[in-house]
Amino acid sequence: MRIANVTISLPMREIHDNGRPVKLGSRAFDILEKLLQAPGELVSKDQLLAHVWPNAVVEENNLQVHVCALRKALGSARACIRTVPGRGYRLVMDTPEFDEKAAATDAPRDSLLIALLERLGLNDMLAEARPTAMNLAPALHAPSGDLAPIVYVVDDEAAVRDALARLLRSADIAVQTFASADAFLAEPFAQRLACLVLDVNLQAGTGFDLQNELQRRGCELPIIFMTGYGTIPMSVKAIKAGAQEFLTKPFDEGELLAAIDKALAWARQRFAAQAQAREVRSRYQSLTPRERQVLALLVDGKVNKQVAQALGTREVTAKVHKKHVMAKMKAATLIDLVRQCEQIGVGPEAVHARPD
Repeated sequence: MRIANVTISLPMREIHDNGRPVKLGSRAFDILEKLLQAPGELVSKDQLLAHVWPNAVVEENNLQVHVCALRKALGSARACIRTVPGRGYRLVMDTPEFDEKAAATDAPRDSLLIALLERLGLNDMLAEARPTAMNLAPALHAPSGDLAPIVYVVDDEAAVRDALARLLRSADIAVQTFASADAFLAEPFAQRLACLVLDVNLQAGTGFDLQNELQRRGCELPIIFMTGYGTIPMSVKAIKAGAQEFLTKPFDEGELLAAIDKALAWARQRFAAQAQAREVRSRYQSLTPRERQVLALLVDGKVNKQVAQALGTREVTAKVHKKHVMAKMKAATLIDLVRQCEQIGVGPEAVHARPD
């Protein structure tokens, strides 16, 4: 099997780069074997962990280390292993059938199609569309929109910014760099999945100053601090202030990618929670004042008879209101209703609202 200038023999578990044998550990080869079984397709982290460590519980950092070793072993073909932030990896193999001109023409259309299908949840159509688009992966980037993750880099050294930008783009991660905190704060950012790689020591102020300003603005952007001469008190200060990671230069590229992966995973969970909270709040706003009173009583643990007594109405009327509340809130059970109310901070005190 051949990828660019690298030849791979699965039965012999050997790799040759331009005819020269390449040393590769057994774990890293297991990862390569799993990726080769699904060329062009996403292989999730869970799938890789189950394949490489079938009877053990292993942290994702171990996977990152072996993927990094695999990329180094592949040498000229290292870019064929693409990172899908927060999800897994994809192996893109150069094949004789690959048409660069066609890829340049079709890639934007296919990536937009996949992004649309993902948003609509049309998994069957997505399964059919993805193989075609993923075969054109050299021309693809993350889908546009608020679901596409991006890494912001703030460092006053141009060489560092350029190096980090090249590394992230090689891993298929969108990146935007800034030479100062002021330049970063001046940028109008849309709400999207993102994290910030931030140098502690800037020419104007410090990374901690920027972190404080972001907190003052209510921005919960996950931050990965980096510094050339960090101290334990400095790292403790950063973590206590909410930083995701604190890296000391020079750091391994696998270490940085692992930190970014962790930060984006946190951002993705936060983003999803905020989106769900907005949806729940929208449902709550659709309730009438009387229905909000009923909801508050239900959340307070009142049964139908008690709800009717509190509102001075008949029990059958209380049941009707309860039915409307459950339907509008899309709650299957009272427990589900309570959880939704906790998300948006709605409690029993809403019973004092005046009905229409």
